[in-house]
Amino acid sequence: MPKLEITLTEEQYQHIQEEIKYHNRIHLSEGVFGGYVLSLLVGIPDVFGSTLEMNVNETIELGEVKWKFVRETND
Repeated sequence: MPKLEITLTEEQYQHIQEEIKYHNRIHLSEGVFGGYVLSLLVGIPDVFGSTLEMNVNETIELGEVKWKFVRETND
């Protein structure tokens, strides 16, 4: 089965982790269920880079990322 692999910088990864922790605390304190959406915005390949956004209560632009489809092998 093919997988979508997105490569993040350490800063992007840390930013996502901080946002998840923050919003989980807010949701728990307010007694609401919540989640988040990660959106990969793909431009024209080799012309415009692809960017990643995270949407919790607001849209957080995480910047340019590299991505590819990876096919797993069952060895």
